Amino acid sequence: MRALLGVTNSVAVVLGSGFCTLIGMLPLVLVLVFMQSPEYYPACILACVLSAPGLAALFAVFRDHPGLASSSTAIRFHVLETLEEEGRRLPDWIARPYVDQSVTSGFFTYYFKAYARLAVRSWMAWLPLGIIAFALVYDLQIAAAVSWGGLLWPLIVVCLALLVQTAFVSLVLVVEYPKAVIRRLLVNALLLSVRRFYMLLVSILALAGYVWGLLRSPILVALLGTGLIWYLIWAAARWQAQPFFLQMAKESRDPVIESMYRQGSGSPSFSPLSDYRQ
Repeated sequence: MRALLGVTNSVAVVLGSGFCTLIGMLPLVLVLVFMQSPEYYPACILACVLSAPGLAALFAVFRDHPGLASSSTAIRFHVLETLEEEGRRLPDWIARPYVDQSVTSGFFTYYFKAYARLAVRSWMAWLPLGIIAFALVYDLQIAAAVSWGGLLWPLIVVCLALLVQTAFVSLVLVVEYPKAVIRRLLVNALLLSVRRFYMLLVSILALAGYVWGLLRSPILVALLGTGLIWYLIWAAARWQAQPFFLQMAKESRDPVIESMYRQGSGSPSFSPLSDYRQ
């Protein structure tokens, strides 16, 4: 019975997340519905930037919602209880849970609270990425206009794909570290995207399947499939960021904090802790 209730709660959270995402990413939804021609790509890129808080809020709720029965969520709440017993608090450079521990299937209130909490920083993170995306797509147009431009297409497409995954990982870091220096956060997001680049395939396949489903049955897929697709993308991006989480925890020299990120491995190429705890 408990297992059945857990599955039901997870399904409710995923369905609720899909509905909230359609609202939180409304600028992108409107552009995709009313401006489907490729010539409107500047509007699409701008809409993506404006929709960043909606996706960041979704990642925040995925990170902490007990209804998803995530082991990392359970560990985080256990660490908070341990710190409270010791009379301490979670360091301010790590985000406190966005969802209460007692919640099982509730979603909407926490989603929009996370939206308000993360809006400015998610815009700051995605604005430079949007500018780079515009430049790369514009380069594709230029390459298409010259005879030898086809040689540049594979390189530009790879750069665009890495940029998309960097955007996803950057939001994972924005959610986790509320005081991170945005410039360093973006650099580390790029390093993490390259370091475990094969997870890019998960994101591409998920997005491709989502687009295919929208073309076949837009309303049904939008309502029932949005939450699941973004959960897969979030899981891939967070797994890419896991070595960085552990590295940050090790630099804190706090065994309790380290236990919260006990899975994964660190990398010496990442930034010092000072960039993330101003």
